[in-house]
Amino acid sequence: MQTQIKDKIKTAIAFIILVILIFIAIIITYKYSIEGETNMPFKLSKIVIGSMVVSEDNILSTDGLENGIVQNNGIYFEIKKNENYKKEAVIDSVTIDNINIIKKPNKGDIKIFIPNTTENKKFTYSNDFILEGNRLTYKGAAKSDTTTLEINNQGGIVAIAFGNMGLGKYTLTAEDLVIDGTILDNMNITDEDIKFSINFDIIIDTEGKKYKTNMTLNLPTSEITREGKSALEITDTSKYVFKREK
Repeated sequence: MQTQIKDKIKTAIAFIILVILIFIAIIITYKYSIEGETNMPFKLSKIVIGSMVVSEDNILSTDGLENGIVQNNGIYFEIKKNENYKKEAVIDSVTIDNINIIKKPNKGDIKIFIPNTTENKKFTYSNDFILEGNRLTYKGAAKSDTTTLEINNQGGIVAIAFGNMGLGKYTLTAEDLVIDGTILDNMNITDEDIKFSINFDIIIDTEGKKYKTNMTLNLPTSEITREGKSALEITDTSKYVFKREK
């Protein structure tokens, strides 16, 4: 009888321990799904988005010729070393991956562009610089250089742009003192006409350990047909949860 009681007690204790372990595993899994990696070697510290209007090839003609109008959106991601990470680490690559236009604009056609100039304007909106595919990778290097798709292996900037290439042509006159998004209003194009949404992953690869987050952005970032242009700076990136890729 006593042996049976002892066996039942042992079974009950084992069951309770199993339940506790399962509960702890669920809590850890849930916490990870919410918080992700809390001590990565590098982190996404800032996102800057500039939205305005330029002409195709960035060449503006004011002598009566038509200009192909592009509504452009340049996006810059700052990858910074995590000061709380005590080990040595380097960036092997940063990839903007699985790029999708999840909501198309009512007017125009969205194209993805890679950086191509060291001048103040990092993007030229011509067919020569349209990204083929849905992935853009920056390799870790001794210094950052967007024109060669390189990022400093201790942190730097990666950039990509989305341009609406199908909005039509516009003839500039002497009265067009400012070349910006208000031109769209003159072309009878509204902010609602050009709104679109993109979705993509950002993958930070540090010596074989890959950390990934997913984000959705709505572009342009303001009513540029009225405001002309906009610059949005996102410094609270905590909602973009990075998780270890298997």
